[in-house]
Amino acid sequence: MNDHVSTSDSAGRNGRGGSRRADSARAPRERYEDEDVNTDRGADEGADGSRTRRGGKARRRGADGRGGAPGGRTARGRRPGRSGAGADPVSRFSASALRRVSVLGDRPSQVVYTLAEQSRRKNGTAVLAGLLVLCLTSLVGLLGVLSYQLATQTGGTSSQAAVGSVVAPPEGHSTLLPEMYQAQPQDEAFEPIAERGEGSGGLPEDGVFGSETEELELDGQKLVRDQSEVTDTCTSLVWGREVAQTLVDGECTSAASAVYLSGGEKYIAQFTLFDLADVDAATNAATALDPQDPSIAPGFLLPRKSGVEGLHEGYSQATAQVMGHYLAVYWVARTDGEKPGESDTLSTLNVAAMNASTWVYRQVGEAEQ
Repeated sequence: MNDHVSTSDSAGRNGRGGSRRADSARAPRERYEDEDVNTDRGADEGADGSRTRRGGKARRRGADGRGGAPGGRTARGRRPGRSGAGADPVSRFSASALRRVSVLGDRPSQVVYTLAEQSRRKNGTAVLAGLLVLCLTSLVGLLGVLSYQLATQTGGTSSQAAVGSVVAPPEGHSTLLPEMYQAQPQDEAFEPIAERGEGSGGLPEDGVFGSETEELELDGQKLVRDQSEVTDTCTSLVWGREVAQTLVDGECTSAASAVYLSGGEKYIAQFTLFDLADVDAATNAATALDPQDPSIAPGFLLPRKSGVEGLHEGYSQATAQVMGHYLAVYWVARTDGEKPGESDTLSTLNVAAMNASTWVYRQVGEAEQ
């Protein structure tokens, strides 16, 4: 009898012990599933309310089963049927998604942030690349425009050096003004060259000072060319601010100058030719050179021949002639600078010096053709 009771008690204890172990093993899973159902209810609050009530009843039955039935077998036996029939696919999906989020923790936010950061970097790189391409394109276009301007202006830049600036005369230069000065106005013969043509180059030294002007002779008076030059800086041949500015305003692009000496070097003559824009500019320059006009500031030609007193000091006389858009100036004196005597023929030498402008007459003939 005692053995039977002991065996039964032992079996009962073993059964209860097994039930308790089974209950303790199933308890976390039940709580996890209950949390899933509660989470489904919070996430799908606007959906079917009956699912929430069924979940509540299931929890009450589970609680009753654990409290009333030994080992809780009855309640646990009902749960699989209830869980499979009560939770719809949407609830299971929501619960599964929440479980994945709970496992990942903050990783989804980090992934989203990383993707957004990469997207911003890519967009920033694309914008930067576009700006760089735009800048390079603008730079290339600017360089092209500058290159074109330089290419089209290079030829005229040197020939127009006198147009934008005045070259100061050398220190200690002569300020001699002619005692006699006569300006001859425009003659109709030079009408064909009244204006300088477009794209005209500077004065050609070989043309202006060719072999036909190497010697000049009139009435037994002979002048031989001693030196010559052509410059694209017209103001370098004159002194006096007003004279220089008149040449600049008249768009003087080049000038030629030559010095002639008579036999025995008793007389000296200087021929100067200015290439201006038109006949009006040439006329204004001739007026600016007139030393007899008190309204004009002093200024005249610089003597080109050194080593002689003539044209540097003493007596001299000059004639200016407007020849279309050219202005020719003939300046003569004794080499010693003395006043001419009764036997001196400076006027004849002045007329002889006018033959130095033969090249200008050829320009008239070519223009008429």
